[in-house]
Amino acid sequence: RDKRALAAKGSLADVMCEQNELEGAQALYEAAVEGYEALYVGEDPSTLAAKGNLANVMMYQGDLVGARGLHEAVAEAKARRLGPRHVETLTTKHNLANVMCKQGDLPGARAVYEAVAEARTQQLGPRHVDTLAIKNNLGVLLEEMARAAEQNGARAEAAGLYRAAADMQEARNGKDDKYVVHCRAKARELGA
Repeated sequence: RDKRALAAKGSLADVMCEQNELEGAQALYEAAVEGYEALYVGEDPSTLAAKGNLANVMMYQGDLVGARGLHEAVAEAKARRLGPRHVETLTTKHNLANVMCKQGDLPGARAVYEAVAEARTQQLGPRHVDTLAIKNNLGVLLEEMARAAEQNGARAEAAGLYRAAADMQEARNGKDDKYVVHCRAKARELGA
């Protein structure tokens, strides 16, 4: 198998994803993974990238269990190969947390988002687009957790989560953002 042909399959699969042709994209990513695994031994970067893309398309199609398992395996392999705080490792962990959110594993997703946000803030700075993206996702997750805590009568916990959600979103959008204002108002309303 030719590495250029495999890369072309991956590129075509990327285009198909953008056009929402997910089944075709998945088939191409699977073929690329199979080809890279036949071509390379071990945790080759091309193989890991193709597996990460395959995991994303699996998530888009609703195969959350498969996507999570593949993202976990790719994150572990990238951490071993590149280091736990490498930008590619952190991107895979961010994708893993997205799947965890969709599965309803909010505490698990929060832990991963927080770890990635901290690493990206230290490496890239607080205003870098990748840092802001993870903080946005974390803020949305915290608000979701706050609503659940509020419905369960855990007012103090909900207030703290709303405050944390506002802090995450304020870093990205500023203090006058309607989402930030809403979360701060909810925290005050709940008595914190």
